[in-house]
Amino acid sequence: MMLRKILPAFALLIFFVSSGFLPVAAQVDFPIGYVSRGGTYAFITLIEQHKLLEQEDIKPTFVYIGGPQISQALISGDIRMAIVAAASPIRAAAHGADLRFVAGVTDKEVASFVTAANIKTPADLKGTRLAIDRLGDYSDFRARKVLEIFGLQAQKDVTLLQIGAQTARFAALRSGQVQSTFVVPPLTLVARKAGLRELADLGELGFPSSSGALVVMQSTIERQAREIYGVLRAVAKAIRIYKTDKEQGIGAIAQFMRLNDREALEETWRMNANVLKDNPSPPVAGIRVVRDFLAQTDPEVKKMNLESFITTQFTDRLQREGVK
Repeated sequence: MMLRKILPAFALLIFFVSSGFLPVAAQVDFPIGYVSRGGTYAFITLIEQHKLLEQEDIKPTFVYIGGPQISQALISGDIRMAIVAAASPIRAAAHGADLRFVAGVTDKEVASFVTAANIKTPADLKGTRLAIDRLGDYSDFRARKVLEIFGLQAQKDVTLLQIGAQTARFAALRSGQVQSTFVVPPLTLVARKAGLRELADLGELGFPSSSGALVVMQSTIERQAREIYGVLRAVAKAIRIYKTDKEQGIGAIAQFMRLNDREALEETWRMNANVLKDNPSPPVAGIRVVRDFLAQTDPEVKKMNLESFITTQFTDRLQREGVK
């Protein structure tokens, strides 16, 4: 009697195997928001192309959400994870949101400090003008910190001028209105072709960054730890492909940025491959730099116990187990 019940089920299994119709495990919804279309985030395309989230039984849903709205989407539950620079999550956490930084794809800036051709050393910057976006914003803060690394003082040795967005700052440099500014790839390539000097690569300078930090709610850590770890495994695998297979990396950048200039693509790949981390641990130094900047004007940020909003439990495990 028992044998009669087993045989039909066994026959059905044989049918599925021979037909190539094995049941597929249900994929868990885990929508992920991201805040930038820059080259640092192009690993997202590799995750999609190689179906790395599907391998973790996670439904691949990436949503572009610009600006501080991404933290609002995370808090409201519209997304489960945000890939974002630290400013918006830090502000939200300081004002009561139970957010946690769980990972980060880089902890160094992907940008260059570009100057007029006649400026050959940091000392030559004395008495010159540096273009920033606005006084009091992060571009102002970064300029002051980099000048400090150079042994110079903002507004004493080098005048900071409010110019606006990157394209306007670059135009001001080319016209001679200012003598230096910061640019990101592929504009770094355009700068060199225009005869301007790359005085410093901020990645090589070691200037900390929080771009590409991975942030979740504490409640998600408690309820969906498996999915968080699965996403981080997928991110680590994608970064390994990005760094070790140049053509795949360039192809991902081309698709993600909608860019088809080969030189510009190579420039973007090179600068990002130099700073992307094999193990995407939280960018603690970059988070701290942003916190220090925000604390200048927000007393709630100044009171933060930053360490309580950072957890390495997932990337520590990733380090132990490795990427397979």
